[in-house]
Amino acid sequence: MNRPRSSRRVFWTCVAFGWLVIAYGVWGLFDNATRTNPEQWIRWFMGSLVVHDFVVAPLTFAVGVFLVGRIPRHLRTPSQGGLIASAIVVLTTWPLLRGYGLRPDNPSALPNDYLAGLNIVLSAVWAVVAVVAIRSWRRRP
Repeated sequence: MNRPRSSRRVFWTCVAFGWLVIAYGVWGLFDNATRTNPEQWIRWFMGSLVVHDFVVAPLTFAVGVFLVGRIPRHLRTPSQGGLIASAIVVLTTWPLLRGYGLRPDNPSALPNDYLAGLNIVLSAVWAVVAVVAIRSWRRRP
């Protein structure tokens, strides 16, 4: 399938802009090496790639296969969306929940109750999933 010429131009403009942003970030990482600790960042980045490829992706696939046969068709999409959004929220807040960066000499480093915030966000996600599921159930043929 061929894209229109203007669509290709927009695509490649976005790709070029994205690579410029990445290059700026990498430059900043190494330019401020005393504060950013590039070796630790590279170790973390490579570790997250391994965890994604060997834990997160297979687990996501397994949960999806498990749900396909056990959830009615009209509830699959809202459920999968809710699970994906929940996983993203939990993975994003994991460092805060674990207290990474907490220092005894700086009590303002992690001042909030992140578990309560996580519960509020997950409740909101699943409330939206429930509304979408109810609408989907009412519209089913």
